[in-house]
Amino acid sequence: MALTADVKEELVKVATSRTAVRAAELATILRFSGGLHLISGRIAVESELDTPELAQRVRKDILELFGVRSELAVISASGIRRTSHYLVRVLDGETLARQTGLLDARRRPVRGLPNKLTTGSQEELSAVWRGAFLARGSLTDPGRSAALEVTCPGNESAMALVGAAGRLKVAAKAREV
Repeated sequence: MALTADVKEELVKVATSRTAVRAAELATILRFSGGLHLISGRIAVESELDTPELAQRVRKDILELFGVRSELAVISASGIRRTSHYLVRVLDGETLARQTGLLDARRRPVRGLPNKLTTGSQEELSAVWRGAFLARGSLTDPGRSAALEVTCPGNESAMALVGAAGRLKVAAKAREV
């Protein structure tokens, strides 16, 4: 796990000035680390993250790219959770959900990743993978079967990541665990 934390610490510092690339990474982080919830009849966007640095980056990107303010809550370590987690929440998040591709034009949740993300430029595809790894990725211990794994919210998002990897000329496969 220390290796995973080191890689995530390095990746969260990757800066890009292209808006489309930042938006691709943010949309992927939101998709893989949380989801949409109905609170008092309104759509809320929530994202549960491992580190305060990633939570601050997500909040900054939401504000700078979409002009939306978010809340940050700390979920303390307890029970099976060994470390604290950080919850970024946008309570009135329907517009943000549409802009990031979490909702389609008919107000239905998108099950995988938005098509515009998986068919984007090489830089956008790299941002999709960076976002997925930051949100739910891990590295297995170096050895004979070393691997990078991303826990996906569903089969559709797993297949979207495999497709994005293929476009990056990286071998990837989805498996159900």
